[in-house]
Amino acid sequence: MLAHTQVQGSEKVFDQPRPRWEKLARFVTHITAPPVLAIPGFFLLGSIAQARHPIPEGISGLLITALLFGVLGPILLVAILRLFNLIGDIHIRRQNQRTLPFLLCIASFAAGALVMWSLFGWHVLTALLACYAMNTLFVMLINFKWKISVHATGLGGPIAAFCLVISWTVLPVMLALLALVCWARVYLRAHSIGQVLAGSCLGFALTWLFFRFLQVPV
Repeated sequence: MLAHTQVQGSEKVFDQPRPRWEKLARFVTHITAPPVLAIPGFFLLGSIAQARHPIPEGISGLLITALLFGVLGPILLVAILRLFNLIGDIHIRRQNQRTLPFLLCIASFAAGALVMWSLFGWHVLTALLACYAMNTLFVMLINFKWKISVHATGLGGPIAAFCLVISWTVLPVMLALLALVCWARVYLRAHSIGQVLAGSCLGFALTWLFFRFLQVPV
């Protein structure tokens, strides 16, 4: 009887929520949202590209355009949707609420890529923003049947770009960050392991193929 009580007590302790881990998972989710991660990515890749393939206008206008359409635009669009209760939360956990945000973000990414291409030509950041539009389109189509991870896809794409622009030496660090993101999304029960792995592979593969097929200057 005593042993049975001890087992039940240990099970209750094990089943109790772990607020510290949950806080960490939510923090990781917030700071690794695709628009947030895009900020350091744009600056780093843009600076490297400017050193290798300088554009006469300089990097400032290119970065401002990338940030407007790749970061500020999506954040504002999602915030407006949340304000009008068209989505349940800023990370859009409900599968049936994702289509409209996806369409609006695709429009922002595509418009940004077109503006950057017309002003600055074929550039790494132009290609990366175009990849964001393409990757989001694929995620939206998959989402009709399966809730693939946006966080994982949004990190898988930049990993491919970083490997191509910098070198494969950045892969271990990027994979560690990806593992942390995947853990957070699974821990919060936002996605399954399969959904985060699929998102990671999808983002990486599409970006890699896009950069290679269209011969993006790296």
